[in-house]
Amino acid sequence: MFRLSRSVFVTALLTASAVVVATLPAGAQTREGLLLTAQASNETNSAFLTAGMARQAPPPPGGGGPAASGFGIGAKIGPLWSSFDSATVGSTTVNFDTSTGWEGGIWFGGNRGGRVGVMGEVLYAKKDQQVSGQTGSTSLKYLEIPILMRVNIGSRSRNGISIYGLVGPVFDVNLKAEANGIDVKKNYQSLDLGVLLGGGIEITRFLVEGRFNKGLRNVLDSDNAGSISDIKTKSFAVLFGLRFN
Repeated sequence: MFRLSRSVFVTALLTASAVVVATLPAGAQTREGLLLTAQASNETNSAFLTAGMARQAPPPPGGGGPAASGFGIGAKIGPLWSSFDSATVGSTTVNFDTSTGWEGGIWFGGNRGGRVGVMGEVLYAKKDQQVSGQTGSTSLKYLEIPILMRVNIGSRSRNGISIYGLVGPVFDVNLKAEANGIDVKKNYQSLDLGVLLGGGIEITRFLVEGRFNKGLRNVLDSDNAGSISDIKTKSFAVLFGLRFN
């Protein structure tokens, strides 16, 4: 009886073992196959963890998404307050009031995705010349072409916030000059050269900036302006802009 019970137990154990082995893949039914199966499982888990870490990789410095790339371009416009250095007519000193005009146009470059970049602009600027204590004014209209170095601080992503500084030369091409409706362009130089210093903040695709432009040349044409001494322009502008890309 004891021998019969032991025989039944051994038969059941061998049958269960055969079923387990039969359910394994063909390559895993040997000792080497079992080891290879375990190794493949570990490699699969490692690949899964590596892919998960790649998906969770940190954003570029500054945060807020991928760094901006490509050639930036946009538009800006805003009010401009202009004046001129005091001039001398004979023995009389002539002072100028600050007058309100405007400027606007397009800009390109700036390297938003980096720390330092070069930005160019093509702007239309209207600057008024108002003599203190007198009625009437002279309206000067310029094609303004700044070539600026832009230094970026903060996020380098278009979805973030960036603070920037601007500095560089400005070339003002005289398009038109009128005094009380009379064309006086011949009394002014066709080209003015200045230096611009400013800064701003760019939030996603919108920007606000302030800038000071100091003229370095006499804007008067000495051959046609009579006895008036040289005068130089100075202006301050607050511009609101939009980045297109």
